[in-house]
Amino acid sequence: MNLRKKILPPLALATATAAALPFAAQAMDGGPHCDGHGPRFGMRGGMDHFEGGMHMPPFVRELKLTEAQRDQIFKIMHEQAPAMREKAKEARKARTDLRALTFSGNYDEAKVKALADTEAQAMAAMTQMRAAGANQIYQLLTPEQRKKADELKAQFEADGPRRAGPPPADAPAGKRR
Repeated sequence: MNLRKKILPPLALATATAAALPFAAQAMDGGPHCDGHGPRFGMRGGMDHFEGGMHMPPFVRELKLTEAQRDQIFKIMHEQAPAMREKAKEARKARTDLRALTFSGNYDEAKVKALADTEAQAMAAMTQMRAAGANQIYQLLTPEQRKKADELKAQFEADGPRRAGPPPADAPAGKRR
């Protein structure tokens, strides 16, 4: 009886903590319904994730880059970061203001349109910056690396959209994610 009192509470605490860890990790990542990404910089590969949507293009991770190419890619992304951050702030503010206006007694169609346009313009500017940066990176690649990047892009597009979670049981082995 005394042994149960000594062992059971710490064991229950350890079990509860172990069960809660995956949920805590999901919360730190931002989760699938979060507007932005969680605190990833420094957690998942340094240069891959920057605030405001700065991601290395997917094809870059699979290529055998030289140190000089990595430095150039970092420079390209680093130069884009302040503008990307500003556009992300604009989009986030417009989205927040739009939500507040939507669920208030002061709904104004003209203001909603202006906020939606502001968010769309900021997102479009971010998309243009990402495309320009990805092209600058592509231009740095050797012909062999470009060929590999083109193959990876074709494979990525053939695989279709990626979904979170385990692959369907009936998915062919090559199509499992």
